[in-house]
Amino acid sequence: MTGTIGAPSMDIHISKELGLNPNVKRLNVESMGCLTGFRLTGLCRDISLESENNVVLLIVCDIRSALGNQLTPFIPMESIDKSNVIISALFRDACGAAIFSQKTSNTICNVIDHRCAIIDNTLELGRLKEFNDSSIHLYLDKQLPYAVFDYLPNLVNSLLKEYDIDIKICQFAVHTGGPKIIRGIEKCLNLDEEQLCASWYVMINYGNLSGSSNLVVLEHFCRWKYSSIKPTCKNIIFPKDFNQYKYIVGLSFGPGIAVECVLFQL
Repeated sequence: MTGTIGAPSMDIHISKELGLNPNVKRLNVESMGCLTGFRLTGLCRDISLESENNVVLLIVCDIRSALGNQLTPFIPMESIDKSNVIISALFRDACGAAIFSQKTSNTICNVIDHRCAIIDNTLELGRLKEFNDSSIHLYLDKQLPYAVFDYLPNLVNSLLKEYDIDIKICQFAVHTGGPKIIRGIEKCLNLDEEQLCASWYVMINYGNLSGSSNLVVLEHFCRWKYSSIKPTCKNIIFPKDFNQYKYIVGLSFGPGIAVECVLFQL
């Protein structure tokens, strides 16, 4: 979601910087918004399961500060474009990465299943458009979070029921879209606050990381669970025993309105 046009695309530059085999198959994905990390997690899982020889490197990166030169012009004595404020203040630059393979011996997190959906009648609730003068305008409807909250319970509960998993032994890695998003998910799924501790931690300490937040939140809880060093942060409730959680449900949302749901086993 960096919002700039450039060729060769970023996958070419990364492949060269990492010294990868020039025959490595690459895919450059853009404009999927805050759901990007978990959408591509599902794709990478599918590719790795096709063959035990398939090893997939996923890199999710958002350089939202690059949008600075694409804001609408400021005109003295006139109101500031609200979209400029949202684009400039809401998002942070960030990245995350993961490797998917059937051969990995030191796996700390397995992808069990992945579900995605487009919510009916929500197409106009979130839009990012480029105008003829190359300026970018972002629109987020106030009803967007509620459409997500109404849809999630059936999606999550049906997935957990299929695998006979109690929701109380699941942590939730939620896109860090803001306090309203995290609190709303806690309420609509009837979760304990500690089940969202990693989402709260990343949002409070780093902010809205767009599609990169998906892997960043996931990595934080995995790090805490398998480390002797436990987190501390004012006003966040952390589990007394991280080992009580056997699964992580990853949730992210983006233009469409689309929802991604990934079930991980720890």
